[in-house]
Amino acid sequence: MLFARSTLISVVVVFLLSAVAGFFLFQNRSALGMGDAIEVDWRLLGEMDYVTGKMPPELQALDGKDVKIPGFMVPLEDNQKAVTEFLLVPSPQACIHVPPPPPNQMVLINMDVAANAKVEFGPIWVMGKLSLKSKRHMYGESSFQMSGLKIEPYR
Repeated sequence: MLFARSTLISVVVVFLLSAVAGFFLFQNRSALGMGDAIEVDWRLLGEMDYVTGKMPPELQALDGKDVKIPGFMVPLEDNQKAVTEFLLVPSPQACIHVPPPPPNQMVLINMDVAANAKVEFGPIWVMGKLSLKSKRHMYGESSFQMSGLKIEPYR
């Protein structure tokens, strides 16, 4: 009887520990994988009137949210291997040459240093927290900023 009771208690303890560990592992996987990130299309970003700052409610609702945006990287640093700050633009032709793309077609990305982001030359997804605040930088003005958490190839 004592053996059966201790076995039952052991099974319950192992089950509870497994459930708690699974919860924390799932939370970390979800945050790193950005599974709940909202996919944002460049057409929606383009609806912001960068002169007046007016935008549709659907775009306003994304301020401060975790999002996932496709595009092309334009590094703002000279390092050819790692990047912490770059512009995300909708097409490879939307470079920062004169004239640059309109502000509503550029997202200024500041990557989390822990992300260890590499310079990418093809299409990518960038995941992070979107801010609908304009920012002037040496290449013009961006209507959007993002605290980048992850970059992955576009598929």
